[in-house]
Amino acid sequence: MEKLKRWPTVIIFITLQVAWLSIVAIWLVWYIRNNAMRADQPIGAWDIVIIVEVSILFLLILAGIYILFILYQRQLTLMRTQMHFISSITHAFKTPLATMQLYLETIDKRELPDTTKTQLLKGMMTENQRLKSLVDNFLASARFSYSHRPYVFSRVSLASFIINFLKNNELLLKDVDVRTNVHEDPEILIDREAMSLVFSNLVENAIHYSKDILRVDIEAWQENAWAYIRFSDYGIGIPKEGYRDVFKMFQRLPEAMALWGSGTGMGLYVVKMIVKAHGGNIRVSPGLENKGTSFLIRLPVVK
Repeated sequence: MEKLKRWPTVIIFITLQVAWLSIVAIWLVWYIRNNAMRADQPIGAWDIVIIVEVSILFLLILAGIYILFILYQRQLTLMRTQMHFISSITHAFKTPLATMQLYLETIDKRELPDTTKTQLLKGMMTENQRLKSLVDNFLASARFSYSHRPYVFSRVSLASFIINFLKNNELLLKDVDVRTNVHEDPEILIDREAMSLVFSNLVENAIHYSKDILRVDIEAWQENAWAYIRFSDYGIGIPKEGYRDVFKMFQRLPEAMALWGSGTGMGLYVVKMIVKAHGGNIRVSPGLENKGTSFLIRLPVVK
């Protein structure tokens, strides 16, 4: 996709600024010289008022040009974001749909052993899970925009919630070495569906951005009035300068794009917004043993 270029607008802006400043300077020189030729008197108070008023007028025009330039730059940024969004979502949806179509055609047109059919069906279920995650992320993002209280909170045990999540996502975690360590079992107030989306997004990130060791450590404990949940993987990791950017909408780091090209940049944005709506926060840091990445979620404990 061809990138939108900014340098022509910058040249136009600088040219307009120089042109207006030149016009102001020429006008001031002309006015002062013309006034001096008509009378052998120094410039009076009325002349100063005229010069100031015209100068202010030209400054306002310059300010207007600058504001229009800023608005135009923002429009370019919005257009580029929309183009990136359309490209990302098209690729993200097209891949699992094409894979499922291939599996269906294979099952329909060929006589296959039961074991092969089972493998193809499991593959289709995996691709369907990817589609579901994409849809859930976009729906969650829409809820942030259109509702101030989008969640239905209930009181749950943290340990039981983690166990239920692992049980309900066996297909997603079938090839992942998941290790849990729950030190304490506080009760938290959460929207079960939304928090499940947080967990699944973090696990999917670990799966997508791991090369050799497909492992996720989930650790939970309580400190004072807060419950902590840490997800650690052994993947490619995130540079420290990218810690803040990974939570922005549609933001993907170059390393992530090189390893997993079909992402949309929505997952971690949704994670942060959901955790924030639950009165908590999330931080990113290097993983255990300086491998991969750790995401630490902090949620208030129910008293």
